[in-house]
Amino acid sequence: MPPTPAATTTKPVSRPVLRADVPPEAGFTLQVDGHFKNQFETLAQAKQAATDLKSRFPILRIEIYDAAKKARLPI
Repeated sequence: MPPTPAATTTKPVSRPVLRADVPPEAGFTLQVDGHFKNQFETLAQAKQAATDLKSRFPILRIEIYDAAKKARLPI
């Protein structure tokens, strides 16, 4: 019987925990029906994503959250 390879252990990769109920600290984030979703670096990227989503699902309440100003921009 061939020898089995030694068990290797890997450490879990730590990454920031993203929660839908906690506002982000930087960038622009889509807020869909009161929940934080995708995060973007620029306002133009966030507006493009928001308009695309709004055109596909017009009944959703979509806003863009600006983390620097702590303000919401309606779409």
